[in-house]
Amino acid sequence: MRALGKVLIAVVLLPVVLAGGVVVFDSTPAEPVSWVAPPMPSMDSGPYARNTLLNDAQVFGTYNLLQPESIAVGPDGLLYTGMNTGEIVRISPEKMQVQESLQTTPFDLIANTRGRPLGLVFHPDGFLVVADAIKGLLKVTLQGEVSVLAVESEGLPFKFVDDVAVSADGRYAYFSDASSKFDLNSYVLDVLEHAGNGRLLRYDFQTGETKTLLSDLQFANGVTISKSGEYVLVNETADYKITRYWLQGEKAGQSDTFAEGLPGFPDNIRTDSDGNYWVAIPSLRDPLLDSLADKPVIRKAMAKLLNHVQFPIKPYAMAIALSPKGTVIANLQAEKAGGYFYYVTQVMPFNGKLYLGSVHINGVATISNPFSQ
Repeated sequence: MRALGKVLIAVVLLPVVLAGGVVVFDSTPAEPVSWVAPPMPSMDSGPYARNTLLNDAQVFGTYNLLQPESIAVGPDGLLYTGMNTGEIVRISPEKMQVQESLQTTPFDLIANTRGRPLGLVFHPDGFLVVADAIKGLLKVTLQGEVSVLAVESEGLPFKFVDDVAVSADGRYAYFSDASSKFDLNSYVLDVLEHAGNGRLLRYDFQTGETKTLLSDLQFANGVTISKSGEYVLVNETADYKITRYWLQGEKAGQSDTFAEGLPGFPDNIRTDSDGNYWVAIPSLRDPLLDSLADKPVIRKAMAKLLNHVQFPIKPYAMAIALSPKGTVIANLQAEKAGGYFYYVTQVMPFNGKLYLGSVHINGVATISNPFSQ
């Protein structure tokens, strides 16, 4: 997700670059398809109205928590996260301090996947299940043992394992492969292509088998299971929506739309103790980019342009909570949370606070949970 900002600036510069002929002879593996972007919801009023509630966040670990994309709460009441070094570390919430007074963050090194750990959750048996963008679906024990659970499904290898959730009984891990075509270093091309290369998958801890539950998803990202266990949710980042896959009842094996027309690109999603869903929004939508949804030729030229230019991400921090009915019940925003933190990729509720992770920014932000006040 960190390269989405590149796309937005590329839209603005594209006519100039094309006039100069820079991308004429370039190649790209992206083959964009035409689609129709849903209407952008208002951010002037309504459930997504702009605000500065995240200004009150505190930030810690900016010196040595390196782009911690996801945060999991362990059975010991401590926090676990994975960094861009491949390291998975354990942190005590009680020892967190604000960034201005912090030179080092006390944490314990658990393991190193030698890949890029993204989403991670605890299995009921006490080990971590890790979605590693490079290595696949992993099991990581608190003794530091790393083992590979799955690297493909039904003959199609994973390119970008992104997030994971584990059933309450520990039988299954539900996880996403954001793209079966583009990897961690080129995933922005998947968003530009919009061809539906993402999958929702299920790993069976008893049999070791992996099954594809849904395919043709638009950059399958965050995954969570409902409090009742009736369904699993998966974020389709490039479609600004959340898809529901039913696990129980008359609709078992079927899917439908849980929420759509989001104001930005949804990343990770987590279920809280009340059954609500916290959704991280790392980047807002761009009207100009949406206007090119039905112009695949221009988007292909944009993909070529990204061979030459890297662009900064426009800072913004946003986190929303949805009820079990899919309605917005919390909306927290700021240009920079705590004056520093943005590009939020996960919101983890725990002990009356929200813990925010980012795949792009160092450190973790904390703020009071509005439902605990």
